[in-house]
Amino acid sequence: MDRAEMGRVLTQVGPGTPMGELMRQYWVPALMSSELVADGDPVRLKLLGEELVAFRTTSGKVGIMDHRCPHRCASLFYGRNENDGIRCVFHGWKFDADGKCLDLPNVHNPGPTLRRVRAKAYRVVERAGVVWTYMGHRKVPPPLPEFPVFSLPSERIAVWSEQRECNYLQCLEGELDTSHAGFLHLGMVGEQAEAASYG
Repeated sequence: MDRAEMGRVLTQVGPGTPMGELMRQYWVPALMSSELVADGDPVRLKLLGEELVAFRTTSGKVGIMDHRCPHRCASLFYGRNENDGIRCVFHGWKFDADGKCLDLPNVHNPGPTLRRVRAKAYRVVERAGVVWTYMGHRKVPPPLPEFPVFSLPSERIAVWSEQRECNYLQCLEGELDTSHAGFLHLGMVGEQAEAASYG
């Protein structure tokens, strides 16, 4: 395998890719809890190469699912988040946060269809102001790691997010490579800190 091919294997994280399947075995931070409001507009997000929507139901439960309605693939991003479910704007099919179909207004005898139709939804946990999702195939996901921040009181936790235009490996390499910080980031630490470092 040449270097270019190795780079593709290591950085592609979509479904069915080696790194994508590996990463799906762990809980992934998806978005900040504060981004979702009960019965508010759905939020569009992309995780591990998948286009998804997130929403908070009337009762406060968070759902993360494939953005495509399983009926005709209309985007649930345009759906209405109402009465503990998200309703597709195309034909009104409604799904709960777990992907279970709740309503089929355009189907004459909905019983059998209600039992078999599901939207692709992922398991979700909220901890420390972050919505975490498990995108793997295990029936019982691994436990969410007990990160030290989880034991802090909420007033001591500040959650923020940042969009970086790179793949995960470039970001990881940059974080681990501390020798570049003094050169590349010197102007970003503030004038007072810079002055103090020169005595």
